[in-house]
Amino acid sequence: MKPLHTLILITATNHVNFVGSRLAVLLYAVQLDASPATVGILTALYSILGVTTSVATGRWMDRIGPRKPMLLTSLLMAAGTLTAFFWDHLAALFIVSSVVGTAYNVYFIGNQSQIGRYGKPEDRVANFSLAMQGYAMASFIAPLIAGFAIDAIGYGRTFLLLALVPLVPALVIGSNKLELPSAGTMPAKGTGSGVNAGADATSSNSSGGIMELLRLPALRQVFIVALLTNVGWNLYTFLMPVYGTQIHLSASQIGVIMSTYSFASVVSRMLAPVLSRRLTPWQILLGSLTLAAVGFVASPFFSQVPLLMMLAFWMGMSLGIGAPMSIALIYDASPPERIGEVQGLRLSLINGLQTIVPFTAGMIGAALGVGPVFWAVAALLASGVWAVRRQWHAPMAQGGTPIR
Repeated sequence: MKPLHTLILITATNHVNFVGSRLAVLLYAVQLDASPATVGILTALYSILGVTTSVATGRWMDRIGPRKPMLLTSLLMAAGTLTAFFWDHLAALFIVSSVVGTAYNVYFIGNQSQIGRYGKPEDRVANFSLAMQGYAMASFIAPLIAGFAIDAIGYGRTFLLLALVPLVPALVIGSNKLELPSAGTMPAKGTGSGVNAGADATSSNSSGGIMELLRLPALRQVFIVALLTNVGWNLYTFLMPVYGTQIHLSASQIGVIMSTYSFASVVSRMLAPVLSRRLTPWQILLGSLTLAAVGFVASPFFSQVPLLMMLAFWMGMSLGIGAPMSIALIYDASPPERIGEVQGLRLSLINGLQTIVPFTAGMIGAALGVGPVFWAVAALLASGVWAVRRQWHAPMAQGGTPIR
């Protein structure tokens, strides 16, 4: 197995724990009569510590490498999930959310900083698309495991089952079965995703701060759309289980719907390299956000499982393709010696939104119901598309090189 494939496989394995535990936490909280606001807080805890630690984590990994942090965080994910097995209380869910979310965030920064180092520059979109397919497959499997396990063996044993999953990546990393490229193997800029403007301006200076990175036009513009894509993705994974519980769907039915959502994202990410040869990155990104906004508007009008599965497939197809495109563009626009820091900044911004938005969505849902929250998200995505609509006419590559 190629090192890239090994990295994707073990990251997908950890992603099963992350997604499965989050769904189990949300459903268990609802069963314990937690309010939508409390459920929103639990969701936010999966990302809240990442707001302040991601950039520092990225810089740390740029210095020491990702191997030891990835090993440690895999073990922490297992330990955090076990809390809900040993302690049958709502308070335990707060620990699970905080520990698992923070540990996975650190692990993911290490993973993302390495994927673009494998192969040639023109392989980046394909690398990130393949990685996102792996994560999407994990997101497809995890709800099925969590949903059916909850119905079959209960919540406590489900958390025990999920706690065993991160031990596999820990074993692979701890036994040195994963080959990671060194910082010196960073491919040259300008021929990968087609976004290189501004990256060279600071490539020789790794001491600048966050504002220096945000002053890079190419990096700043892609950040905006990447954040909107991630907000749409994560809010659907938060809103759909809450909505499904409110219309009295079982845990396994909700798991099937969420798995359909993730399966669709696998399909869309398989198509990403093909579409990127025919459309500009901005056409793909803005088109996906537009389709997602339509799906959010329609969501509260469906209550039958087959229709919800069809809608989930629509949402997965529209939002799934945005991630590999935006991450590849961010990677290519980044100063080469600050890849970990840029990925940390991306996750810090994403975690900030994931902290605020689910909590706000939970408060609105408690007061007005879930429907208005779906429509508010649709308005947010549509306004983002409107704000950067001129990028639709951006050239295939700013340097004139087709996307590959």
